Amino acid sequence: MPLPPDAFIDELWAIARQVPMMDHPWFRGIIDHRWTREQIVLGEVQHYLRVRTNPIFFGYIAINAVQERQYALMDVVLDNFMEELGGERTHVDIMLQFLEEAGISREEADAADPAPGTLAAIEMIVGGCQRRSALEGLALLAFVEDQHGGARGVAARVYREMVGHYGFSPRAAETYHLHAEQDEGHGGRQIDAIRQFATTDELQAKIRSAVQLGAWAFNFEWDGHVQAMTGQRSHWEGVGKLDLRAPRVALAR
Repeated sequence: MPLPPDAFIDELWAIARQVPMMDHPWFRGIIDHRWTREQIVLGEVQHYLRVRTNPIFFGYIAINAVQERQYALMDVVLDNFMEELGGERTHVDIMLQFLEEAGISREEADAADPAPGTLAAIEMIVGGCQRRSALEGLALLAFVEDQHGGARGVAARVYREMVGHYGFSPRAAETYHLHAEQDEGHGGRQIDAIRQFATTDELQAKIRSAVQLGAWAFNFEWDGHVQAMTGQRSHWEGVGKLDLRAPRVALAR
């Protein structure tokens, strides 16, 4: 029997909070001033490499919504798509403002090697949005974006430290200002869509899997920032014990 909507959302938040964004070493290191400006620039190159794939996976979500005739989802999908990719400047353009201030051209950034975590995140996010339903694609992103946005979210905290402590210009750090403004709305709309449409056992199981994929994928992305900064293949394990459903295995004697 499917969970009631609010109980289901609570369960999904428990999954997402296995890797709480604010506590990841990439963000925590900025907030606590552990990283240098030079290290942050290296991390932001990795951020750019992942962000430039936004049109790909948002496009897959939109295509899947149309193919599935999920017209009720289209408003949510298109709102997010236009905020990310519409207007005079996309999120990629705003990311390039940071690199430009650091003296890195787009060509140089495009030629940079993705760190292991960055590459894993790109493959997981793009592949997940391509091969899963539109609602699953939104679920993959929703809880990460909701943690990122808002006045008390991760992006707002990072923006204050980027400008106030590290001395990056507001123009360079604008991507975090934009995330603080938009991602809470993105995440909230997507979570509301899950609450409305994930009403069967089968669909709730798929959404659980998608939320877990998103939590792991974005955790790998931030790992990639730290890997590029430190030159070490580090991985942040998150919090709590990894809870996996495993079949019983009878060992041969």
